[in-house]
Formats: sequence, structure tokens, C-alpha cells
Amino acid sequence: MQYIEISNKTVQEVVDSIKELAPNHGFGVQHIHNIKETLSSKGKKLDAQCQVIDICNPNVAETFLNEDISLACIMPCKIAVYTQDGETNITLNSLVQLVDDINPDLIELAQKTQEGLLKIIEEAK
Repeated sequence: MQYIEISNKTVQEVVDSIKELAPNHGFGVQHIHNIKETLSSKGKKLDAQCQVIDICNPNVAETFLNEDISLACIMPCKIAVYTQDGETNITLNSLVQLVDDINPDLIELAQKTQEGLLKIIEEAK
């Protein structure tokens, strides 16, 4: 499942807003991947703007990884910001669904974490 929000801002404005808002919710931005620039540097073309934000709450990461190190395969969380049909989209895959597939015992923490991410997206859009 994906959560998709539409913004009137540009991709860069949304990315900058997420960077600014993340610490207010206990998250940090670890890296921003500019997919269009990366593909262009390899001689490939992408018409849309597309950036992927690696975002993490260190307290949640500590709990997840100490409970089940295999959860590392879905970390850090990712928020994609891209243009499609003239609109800026902000997309987050369901952390609850991802965690449920690996370790259902951690669903409650995944839900709380996902709610924090969705608040950041709502404020950034």
C-alpha cells in the first residue's frame, strides 16, 4: 500500500520542507537521492523530477534492529517526491505493511512511526 499526497509546491520545495520538518518529529534526513540527476550522469533520461529521501528515527531504528536485525532491509524509510501529470506527488510505502511481512510483533511501533512520517508529509505539502 502506498500513501500519496499531491502538493502545489515544486519537488525541491517539498524536499526542502521535509528536511526542515523532520527533526520536529524525531526524524533525520540521512540522504537525498536525485534520481533524475543520477540517471543523467549515466547517460539516461528521465522526464519527471524525482527525488527520494532516506529518513530515519534513530530511536525506532534502535528498537527495530535490536528486535530483528533483518528489518535492516527496509531501512531507512523512504519518501519519494516526483512530478507526474503536471503535479507534485509525495509517496510513502506503508511501513506497517512492510514490517508486518517481516516481524508482526513490531506492528504497533511501525504504526506510530508511520503516523509520524505522514504528519511530516502533511505539513510539507
